[in-house]
Amino acid sequence: MFHTTRARQAMRRAQEKAALEGEPQRFPIPVAIRGRDGAFVEHYAQLGIQGFYFETTDWPLVGQVLRVRLPLVGLGVEVETLATVQRLLPARGHVGVLAAFSDDIPFETERLIARWLDMMQRAHQVAAAG
Repeated sequence: MFHTTRARQAMRRAQEKAALEGEPQRFPIPVAIRGRDGAFVEHYAQLGIQGFYFETTDWPLVGQVLRVRLPLVGLGVEVETLATVQRLLPARGHVGVLAAFSDDIPFETERLIARWLDMMQRAHQVAAAG
């Protein structure tokens, strides 16, 4: 999934933005976000402990609440939670969206996201050392 040149460029832009903003490391993940019509639309995102970044042609509003599904590949689970749009950024014909997880995210969901991020961090460390 996401093996196109455009997707790789989007991933690099997202990583650069995260580094510039001093955010903790984020990892690539497909996410499904509920659209205006009620259907979930898949996007490429960079997931971090506090939220995620993705690019879209839709223009959500700052403060808008998003329902999102995160398939935590490697853990064999998919979690669904809410996130709030924090900032909009220009992204070459798209809009970059920084969304933060809701303060009332269920503990189990937060724990699974943290576990997945820890697993990804360890995998990257092993790959870098190898």
